[in-house]
Amino acid sequence: MLRGGFRTADPDDAHERTEALMTGHRMAVRRDGAPFGADVRWVAGEGLGLLRFSYGAAVEIRSHPLDAFATVHLPVRGGFQAEHRGMRVRADTAYGAVFSSSGPLTMRWDAGLDLLVLKIDRADLERELALLLGRTPDGPLTFDLEMPRVGGTVSGAAELVRSTCAAAGPQGPPPRVWAALKNAAATALLLGHPHSFTDALRAPAPPASSTVVRRVLDRAGEDPARPPTAPELARLTGVSERTLRTVFHAEFGVGPVTYLRRRRLDAVHRELVDLDPAGPTTVADVAHRHGFAHAGRFAAEYRARFGEAPSTTLRCAPRM
Repeated sequence: MLRGGFRTADPDDAHERTEALMTGHRMAVRRDGAPFGADVRWVAGEGLGLLRFSYGAAVEIRSHPLDAFATVHLPVRGGFQAEHRGMRVRADTAYGAVFSSSGPLTMRWDAGLDLLVLKIDRADLERELALLLGRTPDGPLTFDLEMPRVGGTVSGAAELVRSTCAAAGPQGPPPRVWAALKNAAATALLLGHPHSFTDALRAPAPPASSTVVRRVLDRAGEDPARPPTAPELARLTGVSERTLRTVFHAEFGVGPVTYLRRRRLDAVHRELVDLDPAGPTTVADVAHRHGFAHAGRFAAEYRARFGEAPSTTLRCAPRM
């Protein structure tokens, strides 16, 4: 985690240092107002940053697209006008602004603006969104531009980051605490402010999908000797592993891997019952054909399910 800050009366110096913290942009100082005097502080770590800006003078900032992260701008004092994605917003102590997508961004900061900026990596936001949705998002994540601050969870998350970092001292919070702060900030933004997937998050959970179950069973039947893993089944069905487990627990009371293993045990049992005990096919032959490579583990699971050893099933099978 990094903590730092600088003060300068040189706009070019401030611009160069700020670009390293945020993204490429152009800055113009309005010379007919208060003198320029930058005071910038920040704390930043894996996936999350909290920055505080004060330039004294009124400035105009034209930013490059925010492709790698989303930012929440929360004026502590004063305000600014912003244009982003064809929309305009006035941010002040009553309303913040959220910038979250590619496209031109222009901000006109008032003289005396004191601005807090919460910065969250887009990859972390999208990863958290996928967990909340139970599936991979099928489009870009874009937040509403204007954010009311009264009673807002996002403002609370920013204050949580600030106060935790202040209490931790110069060394900052330990990595596990920083990770928890990042998760709290991402969750607060995804659940506390409207965006392109808000309706999907609020929709009731869909019932267990017969399509998902059918795809799993079809895959298991295609190659019984190579049982699929949970990640493979998730990729095959296009849902997350958590959603896959939810679907199978709703349908069968167990997860997909356990359910398929039971089906393979049942298939082995049926085949052993139908085999000629005097024939050349062994228990190991049948077990391998159904994806059981570990003889001891297979025998224990078989006995637990059918109350006898697989060799007993074969030996007691009726002769052809």
